[in-house]
Formats: sequence, structure tokens, C-alpha cells
Amino acid sequence: MSIEVSEVYGVKVFKCGAIVQGRIIYWTYFYKFGDVLFDCGYPKAADKIVEAVGKVRKVLITHYHEDHVGAAPLLNAEKYAPEKSISILKRPPDIPAYRKVVWGQPLPFDAIPASEVRDGDIEVIETPGHSFDHVSYLVGDKLFCSDLVVNTRQMVTMREENCLQTIESLKRVLKYDFKYAFTGTGVSSRGDVEAYLDYLLGLKKRAEELYEEGKNVEEIVSALFPNPPWIVFLIEQVSGKELARENMVKSLLGLRP
Repeated sequence: MSIEVSEVYGVKVFKCGAIVQGRIIYWTYFYKFGDVLFDCGYPKAADKIVEAVGKVRKVLITHYHEDHVGAAPLLNAEKYAPEKSISILKRPPDIPAYRKVVWGQPLPFDAIPASEVRDGDIEVIETPGHSFDHVSYLVGDKLFCSDLVVNTRQMVTMREENCLQTIESLKRVLKYDFKYAFTGTGVSSRGDVEAYLDYLLGLKKRAEELYEEGKNVEEIVSALFPNPPWIVFLIEQVSGKELARENMVKSLLGLRP
């Protein structure tokens, strides 16, 4: 594994990469602000993550996916998580083989509902979409929002994702007065979050227009993402299309839960 540590706006940024066949295909980010950790990387890197982050008092989990909860069982700190996913974290299901290769199978741990966080000015905001349980944490002018925010190059989503919910969640957080967003793909500005919302709204509008013209999902995928980079095809192939462009199109059209 590869882990890079930097500091941005007083927040320690941990960039963690999973190496598969000598190449880093996926990155995940987590953050430490003061003695509070927001997410904690993936299971296969748990030991090194614990060493890298040092002493923490609280761990605040944004959602149940293995690349965000990996070191939690090893951290000597209070763990908080969305109430909707506490039972999953206590008894993690067997994840798909490709995700085990990349991230590792998560181990069980107990967590306190995030709604019970009593720590200064930390505010918990429900932000479903990327996952059913997703929450974000607002601390002053900093929004720790994990995979709520990606970027305007996004072309694939997981089958479980609900892009229409993501759009509503983005609108919800943008009602708050934050300057910086600490996401699952790096540190973003408020303007970046607004741009990502506009990107999803633009894709949704175009997908709906094409659908009304009688285009099927495959044709809409080709129209929206005509020249995807090689990594998109690799991700779709390796994941058996658990991560895929067609998932994103179906979700934007409301053709999936």
C-alpha cells in the first residue's frame, strides 16, 4: 500500500492507495482534524494507518464501505457511525472478490450512532446517495463529506448508488456556510462542490432528453461518455459492472431504487 500525508487548512490529509499487480488503481482519502479522525482507510492497510494517524480521541465514520472503515477495529478511540449502518459494521457482509483484492474484507466493530456526537461544533448532516447511510460532518467552515462529492470527471457509480438522492444531498449541504470540502477524492473548495452538483444536474437533463427521444440506456451511455479513459473500461471489467457508466445513467433516470 501507499500512504501520503499532507496538511491543508489545518487538517491532516491521508491519501491511501491500494496496489494491485504493482499499480495503484484506487485511492481513498481520510482526514484528521485535531484529535478527531474522519474515516480511516481500508482493511489491508489498517496496521500502517494506525501508525500513521497516531493518537485519536474519536473516529467519525461517514458510511459503511470498506475503504472508509478499515482501521476502525484497531483504533483505541470512540467510534461513531451512521445509525443506519451500525448493524452492518457489527457484522460486515462478505464483500465481492475484487474488493477483497483491492481493499480487504472489513472486520467487525461496535459504533455509537453519529447523532450522539457531543463534541464542540461538530454537526451531523444526513447525505444519502452514494450509500443509503451516508452522513457528512460540518466543523466550522470545513465539511467532511467523503464520497458525497466526487468531481466533474466522474463516469461510473456503484449499483447501489442513487444519484437523485446525491443531488438532493448536495443541495442540502450547500445551504450551510462552509469553505472547504474534505472528500473521498481529495480536498475541494465550495466552488468545486457547486460545480459537481451542476455536473450531475447537466448529466441528468441530457439523459432525460435522450430517454424521451427513445434512446435506450446503452445509447445514452455512449452519448454522455463518448471517449472514456482506459481506467473506466478496466473498472467496469474488474468489478463485473458493479461500478459502471450504465449504473450512473439508470440512477439519474430514476430507473433504479
